[in-house]
Amino acid sequence: MKRIAFFVEGLTEQLFLIKFIEEAYAKSRIAIASIKGSGGNKTGISFTTITAASITAQTSYYILIVDCGGDANIKSYILDQRLSLISAAYSKIIGLRDVYPIARADIHKLTTGLYFQLPQTSVRIDFILSTMEVEAWFLSEHTHFNRIDSKLSPSVIHANLAFSPETDDMELRDTPAEDLHNSYRIVGKAYKKDNFYIQRTVNAIDYTELYFNTKPPSLIQLKTELDSFFI
Repeated sequence: MKRIAFFVEGLTEQLFLIKFIEEAYAKSRIAIASIKGSGGNKTGISFTTITAASITAQTSYYILIVDCGGDANIKSYILDQRLSLISAAYSKIIGLRDVYPIARADIHKLTTGLYFQLPQTSVRIDFILSTMEVEAWFLSEHTHFNRIDSKLSPSVIHANLAFSPETDDMELRDTPAEDLHNSYRIVGKAYKKDNFYIQRTVNAIDYTELYFNTKPPSLIQLKTELDSFFI
């Protein structure tokens, strides 16, 4: 059984990644475990199981997704768990986080810091930085707006907010989560960083559209990593 571990910034990335993997790949052969990490610095790091993996005779791939509760925790949690993941025969570890609140101009500095003194023996560790926020990926799947509300579309968003999720590069938006919220507000709805609102958007996304017509480079990087894992 092949194993891969994702350490993600928060609930948004965790819920999206679960749905993306389930919808875009062979769900019957995949087991996904989601856990929540807490602590660090002066206190010990602990993990709570959110959803246990369901393993069957068909299971060929095991995916662990760790909600690190903040971008600053990702590297330290990876380092804390690295040896146990190697012992459990994981083939890859990936950290997924937003660039925001780091400035766009400092992406290179952020990347350098993440890889600084990062051990790469036995198992490869890589980072995917969603620019500027993972919500840029949600914006780029522009067909989902009509499923949030039948009156909402890229043309309506353009008329009200002067940008188009259909034709513009959403990774050039500085605050994608705010853009998503403002788009929904046009029809009296909202986007917030809590389970109900995140899950509503994650469920509205067309993952076939997202997979085959991926535009944001950071999402292409994620897709490439997953494609390689599922070979």
